[in-house]
Amino acid sequence: MNKTITFFCLLVSLNNFIYSQNFWERIQSPTTHRLNSIVFMDSLNGWVSGDSGLIFHTSDGGSNWSTQYSNDSLNIVNLFFLNTLRGWASAWSNDFEPYGTFILETTNGGLNWIKTRFRVGEKFANTFYFLDTLKGFAAGYPNLFMRTTDGGANWVDVIRDSSVLAGFPPYTIKFFNDQYGYACGGVRDIAGVVWRTTDGGISWNTVVDSLTSEPVYDLQIFDSLHVLAMGGDPEYGASKVVTFNGGNIWEYNLLGILWYPVDIDFRTSTEGWAPLGAQRKFLYSNDEGQTWSEMPTPDSVNVIKISFPDTIHGFGIGENGEMVKYVYQKPSSTIPEKIKISSFYLEQNYPNPFNPSTTISWQTSKPEWQSLKIYNVLGEEMSTLVNEYRPAGHYSVKFRSENLTSGVYFYKLQSGEHIQVRKMILLR
Repeated sequence: MNKTITFFCLLVSLNNFIYSQNFWERIQSPTTHRLNSIVFMDSLNGWVSGDSGLIFHTSDGGSNWSTQYSNDSLNIVNLFFLNTLRGWASAWSNDFEPYGTFILETTNGGLNWIKTRFRVGEKFANTFYFLDTLKGFAAGYPNLFMRTTDGGANWVDVIRDSSVLAGFPPYTIKFFNDQYGYACGGVRDIAGVVWRTTDGGISWNTVVDSLTSEPVYDLQIFDSLHVLAMGGDPEYGASKVVTFNGGNIWEYNLLGILWYPVDIDFRTSTEGWAPLGAQRKFLYSNDEGQTWSEMPTPDSVNVIKISFPDTIHGFGIGENGEMVKYVYQKPSSTIPEKIKISSFYLEQNYPNPFNPSTTISWQTSKPEWQSLKIYNVLGEEMSTLVNEYRPAGHYSVKFRSENLTSGVYFYKLQSGEHIQVRKMILLR
């Protein structure tokens, strides 16, 4: 087993070295002003915002940008788009009265933006998140966490539990479906906090409040059970909290990496990226965020936010107006043949989630007795797909989910002393 672990560490390091200069490239930017937010709805249509009240739009995948909004008295800190037509922006006015937040709203893809006052006193909405055109949420400082059911005309406080830290400011809100969602935030040197809702955002329970003293800035909801949140601070570095059972139990880990991410996004179900800003590096994971390694940004750009609209395209922004673009590389075109042949590897099933069937593929380095089995979340064996002696090579088998209910399942490959497990999701 130790030899297997050592081999995979070597393989990951070699792959990182091969790919680190090929994943991202710098592209032309329309501004040198600080950029705060980026969102792409598809491979062509994207928006970025920044200080001086700037909003730019591209319709050709970042090759050209047009100015949609400009107001020197505002700092547009966050963008949220429901689709390519309907969007909202959070704009701060902290240099000129009236102080506080303005909401910018568009119904035509940003051709026109309507500015209205966010009338909740001198509070600053760091982010807006909308489930549809009527139901939405606002979160920010000093303890702002509100919801609307009429498209933003009126706002009320969400119901938070009695946890001592429940009133800390949230930074990010994300939903898995219209009922189930998470928010994360916290205060530096005091605590990072994660909240969960199961009633569409009416009420929120504090599910993380004592694991970490560093804020939690962004999160990734893989499925109804698996959620990853990341944050940190300059003193302790990057950290993460993760749950595999729907938020009831969380694990906390320091990553041992200088600085911290305020944004994460996953290109695929397993490959994630998190920019480290002033360190001019990315954090990169290819195992659903279980482990992270550092990679340099192109031209040492100070990347702070990223957006992946699909598995092929990705974009990022920097504090000084820089922009970067993800360059897709097929791994098989760059991994040396001797590594492909000699590796033991269990691939992610495809499609995933699936219904009613999915394909599981793997490769082994030498002839051995091989077994491939399916388990539920309780560790109970549900099916045996392979249990026989096979030569070294690449194999695939189709798994049909007969008599199984929706949920998370695990498939385990064992070939001699080598064992690897992956997760898959069945959606009926």
